Amino acid sequence: MSDRDLLRCTTALLDQGNTVDRLSRSVTAAALIGVLAIPALGRWQPWTLVAYLTVVTLLGAVEVYLSIRVGFDRTLFGQQATLEPETDFAQLDAALMSLGVITPSKACRPIKNRVAGARRLLHFQIAALAAQVAAVIIGACIVLALG
Repeated sequence: MSDRDLLRCTTALLDQGNTVDRLSRSVTAAALIGVLAIPALGRWQPWTLVAYLTVVTLLGAVEVYLSIRVGFDRTLFGQQATLEPETDFAQLDAALMSLGVITPSKACRPIKNRVAGARRLLHFQIAALAAQVAAVIIGACIVLALG
C-alpha cells in the first residue's frame, strides 16, 4: 500500500468523527433538556442537578475538542493525499511548527506514526461520547431512584 492510499483511507476513517460529534451534540442537548424538565416531574436535589449537568456538559466539551483535532488531521491528511509527487511532510511540519501546532520533536515522524496518532484521537473522541452516554444513563437511573 502506498502512502497516498494510507492517507486516503485514514481520511475516510477520520470522517467518521463527524458522526460521533453529531451524536455527542444530540446527547448534550437531550441531557440539558432532560435536566431542565426533571425538576417539574418530581423531587430533585439541586446539587445532583448541578453535578449531572456539569458532567454531561464537560464530557461534551471534551468531545468537541477532540472533534476539532480529528477534523484538523482529516483535512491535513486529505490535502497531503492529493499532492504530487508522493507525499512529503517536511513542508507541512515546517508550517505546523511556525504555527506552534507541533513541537520539533513531533516533526519528521513516519506516516504510520502520524496515522496511529490520528486514530488514537478518533478513539478518544468515541470514548468521550461513550462516557457522555454513560453519564446520561447514570443520571436517568438517579432520577428514577429519587423519583
